Amino acid sequence: MKAVNLIPVEERRGSAAAGGRSAAPAYAVLGVLAVLVVMVAAWTLTGKTVTSRQAKLDSIEQDASAAEAQANKLAAYSAFSDLRKKRAETVSSIAKSRFDWAHVMHEIARVIPTDTHLVSVSGTVSATAQAPNGSGEALQLRGSNAGPAIDVVGCANSQKNVSRMISRLRLIDGVQHVTLAESSKSDSATASDASTGGDGGECRYNSRIAKFDVLLLFAAPPAVAAPSTAPADASATTAAQTTTTGSTK
Repeated sequence: MKAVNLIPVEERRGSAAAGGRSAAPAYAVLGVLAVLVVMVAAWTLTGKTVTSRQAKLDSIEQDASAAEAQANKLAAYSAFSDLRKKRAETVSSIAKSRFDWAHVMHEIARVIPTDTHLVSVSGTVSATAQAPNGSGEALQLRGSNAGPAIDVVGCANSQKNVSRMISRLRLIDGVQHVTLAESSKSDSATASDASTGGDGGECRYNSRIAKFDVLLLFAAPPAVAAPSTAPADASATTAAQTTTTGSTK
């Protein structure tokens, strides 16, 4: 008699193991294919990213080269503009360092009382400057003051008027100190000489008039700034580069 296996095919142990063994290679092949697909996709995306960034880098380098070339063309104008600014600053510094004698003379004439007679007005711009001829002795009191000084010699009707004049001299722009070197009245003998045409510098023609010698001290003007030669050097260098470039074309 022939034996018949009555167990269903799907429940047989041998057939299930054989089916599992036959499906394993197929799964392995599919896994390898999936890995290859992922690698190809990643390589493609990476290549596109590198290409895009390289294109951006090339564009930026071209823009930088164009900007540098434009800057080199305009370097001479920039250097000339800097030189112009430096020269304007130097001229402005020189103008500020000047002492405005005209303005000071105007201020003295404005504040001097009408009953005051001036004999001499002299000044020096610094302590080392020589005092002019005919100036009063008050200039010797300036000491080491670095600013300009003005010596005012004259006569007033009384000592009270001399005090009032000194107070008004302090109102002049830029005055730092007002020093009275002398204020004296004349005796009868000197007054007699003055009335008969004696010393030309004597203004006391009677015993009531007081002769004064006042020193005005001003602040020193700012020093002149030394001009910078850097813009000129830059302009010369740029011009030399431009000449060399033109000769090689």
